[in-house]
Amino acid sequence: MSVARQSMSQDALQRRWQERCRQGNFSSAVLGLGTVRVFGRSGDAPVTFPRVESLSALDMLEADERWALQNAQDLVDAAQTRRRPVMATQPPRAGVSPNPTPVREFDPKTEHILILSLTQGG
Repeated sequence: MSVARQSMSQDALQRRWQERCRQGNFSSAVLGLGTVRVFGRSGDAPVTFPRVESLSALDMLEADERWALQNAQDLVDAAQTRRRPVMATQPPRAGVSPNPTPVREFDPKTEHILILSLTQGG
């Protein structure tokens, strides 16, 4: 029964986060939205999270914002555990070549994080 409650709680937090993103009503510690894009998923689905100066700002966030930030960090950590390449990049801009940099540790200020598919040559 606790698993069902936890799932419902996670679902409720996810719904609240999605609604917050639609309304744009964020806590004062939120710098803006960040995106984790996981390649290899259906449509390379983006996952949004609240960008904050550091993880020490967690106590200034609402529960759904903390959930979204933890979700993004968990995605990055899981990808690194599986040795998938994780890169940070700037938002795309016309006429500017992207300059991705490897992510060694989740940084909650990062705007765009790409989790790439493993390619094995042969």
